[in-house]
Amino acid sequence: MSGKKPKTKRQPSRATAPHLVNAAIVQRTARAVLAVDMSDVVLNDFVPQVAVGLCRAAAAQSIVVATLTRTGQASSAAPNRRLVLESTIRLLWLSGLPKADRHIAASVMLSTDRKETNDTFDYLAQHGREAPFDPVEMNAVELNAPTKGPLQDQARKLRPAVLASASEPWSLYAMWREETKYAHPSGALAGQYAPTHDQTHLHAGNPDPMDPDLEAHQLIQCLAVAATQQILKDEGHTPEVASRITTAFRAQSPFTFEWPE
Repeated sequence: MSGKKPKTKRQPSRATAPHLVNAAIVQRTARAVLAVDMSDVVLNDFVPQVAVGLCRAAAAQSIVVATLTRTGQASSAAPNRRLVLESTIRLLWLSGLPKADRHIAASVMLSTDRKETNDTFDYLAQHGREAPFDPVEMNAVELNAPTKGPLQDQARKLRPAVLASASEPWSLYAMWREETKYAHPSGALAGQYAPTHDQTHLHAGNPDPMDPDLEAHQLIQCLAVAATQQILKDEGHTPEVASRITTAFRAQSPFTFEWPE
């Protein structure tokens, strides 16, 4: 006997699953967006606030999408994916509008939200209830918000905004429509969670996400931050301010392509 220990066969390292790799990237880039400090930016109107706010909202929801995907619960993230898609569609729509129209569009968006808030207060008042919120300051804000016209329609409804966009985001809109089925208590949602494979007995199930590995989601994030940069640039902010979010995003993203200057 030689006394030598038998050589152990080296096991090949296992590759990390794509959805885990991409989820980590989505979370990293989204956190970078949320960490950007914009407190020194002077606002002359609502447009930059709407743009940055929608971009941050998409980033916050992206973290939730990635977290659920990493834990095998991607089918439960439809409401979050829907919000990311709709925020990105809105940013693309706003970035393609002339400056004057963009100001009106932002005002209409805010006016629509204000009306819905006041309608909620009226509903509560009809039932003898009061909301712990004073709407006086909200209602005192002056908005250039026409009640009729194409911009008003686009600001209130997503499809007109999609069709009016400079470059129609048809793929994002198609994804948004599918995610909408599973973002509220619909018949489609019920059928996915309680399918009947033999038309007689109930089985258990859940919706299959369209983007299980988050490959499309990363591209959607890119579109959101690029559109935000374009809006800030068009609104007259300095290149450093306009590109602040995209710079932070790019530092954490594996994607490299041309960004608006």
